[in-house]
Amino acid sequence: MDQVAVAARCAKGLVHYHFHTKGALLAAAASRLAERRRAHWGRAFRAATPDAAIRQSWELLAAESRDGTLRAWFSLCSEPDKVTGRTVSTETEGFGATIAQAAESLVGELGLTPTVSIEELGLLLAAVVHGTGLQLEAGVPPAKLQGAYAAAWLGVLSLTRPARA
Repeated sequence: MDQVAVAARCAKGLVHYHFHTKGALLAAAASRLAERRRAHWGRAFRAATPDAAIRQSWELLAAESRDGTLRAWFSLCSEPDKVTGRTVSTETEGFGATIAQAAESLVGELGLTPTVSIEELGLLLAAVVHGTGLQLEAGVPPAKLQGAYAAAWLGVLSLTRPARA
């Protein structure tokens, strides 16, 4: 709380007034960060073409690694506080839903329909994003991961079939 007050250039009491506990502060941070990530990822996946969506989502993932967004999110994910944990869990489901909605649009644009539920497809893509992000954070060079990220999309395509007319 002290560090937040210093960074915000306000009295520590003001931080406590708005966020009564550290858990409440971290939960608010998780919600705000997740909201921003959902907006960015939704835009990336809603690119003009499927190829552009894959490229833009990769660029976003690399940017999140460079700017500390992934590190912040993963730190919040490992926070033992129950309030923060519930918020992170809820926001993670929201991230999957955002990805699912965008993926449904993408595969539809290709004239395909998923052979699994769109929710499962969204969770799979969210796992690909977060798993690749963990590897980036662990120091695996982006050049080694970019091809694997693109290959994951081939896996997604294997879970589709041509849409019926």
